[in-house]
Amino acid sequence: METSSILSLLKENYKIEFDKIEFFRDAGSLSYIVFGNDRKYFLRVIRSVLMDTAIQSVDIHLYLIKNNIPVPQIIFTNRYKSYFDSDESDGKHLYILYEFIEGKQPDINEEAENIGRLIGKYHKAMQSYNGNLLKRDKYYFIDRYIEILMKMNYPEPKVTAFKKHGDALWERVKDLPQGYCHGDLYIGNIHQSLTGELYILDFDTSCYAFPVFDIALVCNSADYFDLDESGYEKTKKVLDRFLKGYEQFCPLREIERESVFYFLAVYHYQLQATIIEIYGLDCVDKEFLDNQYNWLIKWANQCGYLM
Repeated sequence: METSSILSLLKENYKIEFDKIEFFRDAGSLSYIVFGNDRKYFLRVIRSVLMDTAIQSVDIHLYLIKNNIPVPQIIFTNRYKSYFDSDESDGKHLYILYEFIEGKQPDINEEAENIGRLIGKYHKAMQSYNGNLLKRDKYYFIDRYIEILMKMNYPEPKVTAFKKHGDALWERVKDLPQGYCHGDLYIGNIHQSLTGELYILDFDTSCYAFPVFDIALVCNSADYFDLDESGYEKTKKVLDRFLKGYEQFCPLREIERESVFYFLAVYHYQLQATIIEIYGLDCVDKEFLDNQYNWLIKWANQCGYLM
């Protein structure tokens, strides 16, 4: 949708004199910076492909505000709703407007313990959340990617190799403790204000799955596209510092700590499937898929768990 059309929708739904909108990023959901009444606001537009969890994400956000977990404030519409929706060419989209907090993405190497403390407090609070979370299982994390590879006519022997690797990974994680999971808690969904406060963002992938999956993503210090020899050690060092803060609220068993490195491999199945579902089968080519498999093999070698 054109930014002018989005601006018109905002004017219809809020008692704010909006006068300017700027595209910010496309990370599954679309994000914009909006200007009005001499203030900045942050707008998220959630696509239809994420609609199964989008409305609940708002409920979770409001729950976190009530429980003093640092998240940006939601700006309510002129009908006192926390969001509005609109039918677009590709389905219904959800619009959520937030306060704009000046700041930046934190440096995980500098803030690992503080971020760990924040996520531990967040996971602890979500243990009392009574909403019905969408359960994510092996199909979501592993098997839908295999289905996509088959639809792309990726060579059958390579599909089999991906499947074998994914099945073995799942055997290592399937019996781990389950509960609330943010689902996309990479460092880009942590925000640091100019005065140093840390905030959690974007709850539209929230689900019932593995809380340790969130830990894996936020501590991930391995290049997603081209794994170098230092990826494992960098991640391990960040994880050790992160857990000093996290375990003040949510202690982990040793098997959960070890699983962080398995989940970073699982992440390559889960994220690739989501990206292709959003942007289409032709958004990646066979060379890219080959490189992804090579990444998995390198990672297995670094972590010492050859399949």
